[in-house]
Amino acid sequence: MSDESDELSIIRRRKLQAILKEKKQLEIAREAEEEQERKRQQLLQEIFMPDATAYLAELKQTKPHLATRIEDIALTLFLRRQLVRRIPKIGVLQVQRRLEGVEPKIMVKRRGEDAISFYESVRKDLEEQD
Repeated sequence: MSDESDELSIIRRRKLQAILKEKKQLEIAREAEEEQERKRQQLLQEIFMPDATAYLAELKQTKPHLATRIEDIALTLFLRRQLVRRIPKIGVLQVQRRLEGVEPKIMVKRRGEDAISFYESVRKDLEEQD
């Protein structure tokens, strides 16, 4: 009986050691991820102007995947040294529109008419001249 209890205690100790070792490894990995995220946020503060940072924070609430994608693009450009200045809010909006596939649209509204796109307005004016 004593041999069995000794073997059981050895097995328990090994399992406990394995659990503690795994827990320590998870803690080290979590700390490394937190440190990496801190460095990422610090770089983002250097890349984006304050108004752009505020807009990205709002965008993260509604479209987190899109905000992360914009940040990744900016970080890539920064690391490749392709950024010459900090990115303002308008730059973030331009990248957002491109990622969403929204084309720029200029609308023209004349008195007594509905608003139409600039392209349609020019086409209409050219047809009237012919």
